[in-house]
Amino acid sequence: MNKPIDPPKRTSSLLSSSKRASVSSFTRTLSRLGKRNSTIEETSLPFEDDQEDLEEYAEPKIPNKLTSEYFSRYEIMTEFINLRNPNHCPLGVYVMPSAEDLYVWHGVLFIHKGYYRSGTFRFCLNIPKDYPNNPPSVTFSKDVFHPLVDDYGNVCISQQFPKWRPYQDYIFHVLHYLKNMFKKVVLDGLNEKYCLNKESYRLYRTDKPIFHKLAQQCAQLSITESFLFEHVPEDNMIRFSPLSESKFDELKAQILSTATVS
Repeated sequence: MNKPIDPPKRTSSLLSSSKRASVSSFTRTLSRLGKRNSTIEETSLPFEDDQEDLEEYAEPKIPNKLTSEYFSRYEIMTEFINLRNPNHCPLGVYVMPSAEDLYVWHGVLFIHKGYYRSGTFRFCLNIPKDYPNNPPSVTFSKDVFHPLVDDYGNVCISQQFPKWRPYQDYIFHVLHYLKNMFKKVVLDGLNEKYCLNKESYRLYRTDKPIFHKLAQQCAQLSITESFLFEHVPEDNMIRFSPLSESKFDELKAQILSTATVS
């Protein structure tokens, strides 16, 4: 009597296909029920033999460190380009990335009203490598007599950004705050715990005439030739040059002619 012939064993490829079909069918069922999270969980657990196949043919992965760095640089360049939008870059603020380091932006801030009227303040904005997860820091190039600025020019932005929110807070928000911090409305609402210059804060609260005098001295000092033309870092592309009388008269004539035509 002949022995019964055992049914042929399925090959690993057929078994793998069957398992894939089962997962696919189960996934479609969950999808119809609207359980998106469940679908992700089921399909993210491949069988051992399928996992081996995937590992064999998978493309090499870029290390997370490099991926995050490339992404961060893309984010920074996108934000810089978007500063051309009038709603992004505040009036009187100009910034330019360093010629040597994308994570360093040089800037200049012009003040036309208030306690610091006529001030021209250079600053440096340093962007962390893990941006946008952490905020940039701002440092003024020269002494600025202001409650939020310490003796080294470091600016405290914590009152406006007590907790940095990636993808909600951006560099242009920091630039707006940098411009607004010289306005009376912001000075009036300062919290002492965020003020790095306690003496400046005290004078603003108790003796505004003296504060105004010191703020004006700071503003006038910022537009002297030594501050405008000298000691500018080589990687800073924002530069001022002396204006001769003849060039001044030429520009004045152009401005007057434009005003007359309009």
